[in-house]
Amino acid sequence: MRIYGILVMFFALYLNADMSYFERDVNTTQLEQCKAFFTQKNDLTIVHLQNGQTLALQDEYVNSDPKFKTLLYTLKGCFAKEKYLIYSDFMPDMESYYAIDLRDGKETPLSGMPYLSPSRTFFVTEAEASHRISVYTFGDERILKVFSHRYPDQCVTQNTVWLDDQTIRFELECDEMFDTDTNTTKAGAKESLKLIYKDGKWEITQP
Repeated sequence: MRIYGILVMFFALYLNADMSYFERDVNTTQLEQCKAFFTQKNDLTIVHLQNGQTLALQDEYVNSDPKFKTLLYTLKGCFAKEKYLIYSDFMPDMESYYAIDLRDGKETPLSGMPYLSPSRTFFVTEAEASHRISVYTFGDERILKVFSHRYPDQCVTQNTVWLDDQTIRFELECDEMFDTDTNTTKAGAKESLKLIYKDGKWEITQP
């Protein structure tokens, strides 16, 4: 219990000290377009749904001390046309992303911060030190994941951008790792890859 308490305090201090980490991927332009759907005061965010109900996102602390947060909510962006508000919650071990349906309050977990395709048909997600790349689309009533690929723990995806409606470019950076198939150690490397939509499905290809 003492060790856990020390760890919680350490992460709480981190949350309190470096708020810029949580603002790194905030889309202020999108949030401005959706400002009628939320109210923020101190450490509480109230989300106003189209059905007249509200949702509360309240930060949490160690022993109710506002200096030491153990759970932090951050509004990240908003899809005004599709009526989804994006937020993350950060606890001592991870940051998780969600999309709130502003019509009824239903939440969809996401693999990271979403970035829309030019036509707004799809969006791709990216997160800090993520091993996964995922693509979603908008269904009639909910968000649908249409592609997801997870790389080994030694690899992270980064610098993800849309080149056009059917092409995504991203970087894959891997540390040195042991290949059990060949019984050899593979050197670390960084490569540029593409995720292409063709014949109704997404495929990862070399550039």
